Amino acid sequence: MNLLIIQARMGSTRLPGKVLMKINHQTILENLVERVSLSKFVDEIIVATTTNQEDNAIELLCKSKNWNCFRGSDWDVLSRFYLAAKQFENVKNIIRITSDCPLHSHKVVDFVIAEFTKSGKDYFSNSNNEPDFLEDGFDTEIFTFTSLEKAFNEATKLSEREHVTPFIKFSGKFTCGWKKSNENYIYKMSVDSPDDFEAVKTIFEELKSVPDFGIDEVTNLLQKKPYILDKNKNSVANSGYIKSIENDKELN
Repeated sequence: MNLLIIQARMGSTRLPGKVLMKINHQTILENLVERVSLSKFVDEIIVATTTNQEDNAIELLCKSKNWNCFRGSDWDVLSRFYLAAKQFENVKNIIRITSDCPLHSHKVVDFVIAEFTKSGKDYFSNSNNEPDFLEDGFDTEIFTFTSLEKAFNEATKLSEREHVTPFIKFSGKFTCGWKKSNENYIYKMSVDSPDDFEAVKTIFEELKSVPDFGIDEVTNLLQKKPYILDKNKNSVANSGYIKSIENDKELN
């Protein structure tokens, strides 16, 4: 079984409550789930949030939508993913996406799953390996459940627990592959700040007449109307991970 896990929480430092901010009368999380749920290769989707009181709102939204929801550690997101996956039987592969990517597309998710299947590797992604492979806002990672379990049992660095996949990518114990779904996509479109939110909201407005738009349509739009990028020109991709590496430590 292919299980897609969406990590979500309300406690963003730069834009608190962002996953429940609305674009086109729907929350960011609703837009995301709606867009990726059309995947041909995903068997189940679960939203993995924290046990913090502020994330009661995420659980309530999931219940109202009849979505699967799991609540786990705030900081140890690796354990949250592992325990969320354990809610299901016969999970073979985990697909990881984050809730700050409302532009995300099932087409990108299916591209990454197909490339992973062809590769025979333990891990595959269209992003998360700078500078050559970065499709921010459409980031998709897929890895085997056995890889996740090994990482859960062996990862000892704070950054490895907080960001789920660094142990899989960098420990040398797994085979990994990367391939972009659109070679021309070079943009920062995850929502980390008010400026990011305005840029993404503008893209939704510009593409409102395009049914089921994906990364190709977003790329074409930003090539034709690059001034949209002025809205979040100071935003930096993966700044949270960069900060984690700077403050990394071994856990006892």
